[in-house]
Amino acid sequence: MELKLSDVDLQALAEQIAPLITTTQAEPDWVKLKDVRDDLFAGKSPAWIRLFIFDSFPEVQIENGQPEAWVKGVHGQGNVTRIYLPTAREWMHEHHDEIDWMAKMP
Repeated sequence: MELKLSDVDLQALAEQIAPLITTTQAEPDWVKLKDVRDDLFAGKSPAWIRLFIFDSFPEVQIENGQPEAWVKGVHGQGNVTRIYLPTAREWMHEHHDEIDWMAKMP
């Protein structure tokens, strides 16, 4: 059986289907460090990020009890390091110039 649709029918069908098709997914709030290293931390290694960002700016660590902290599980101990992306992006933008992006690991 062959189904023939006019241009008007195809347009109506497309308008009904369009809301059901999503080409982009919403960005999650909580992400793993490994998933945002390239985007948020210029591809630096996890050890570099821990030393020159998380340890140099302890206010970002949730475990330290700061109200605007955005990272938890920084030093492992059985937990994956997770980042609250909305706050992290804002903080990184505000503090970008305070980070020594050329620093070398000791």
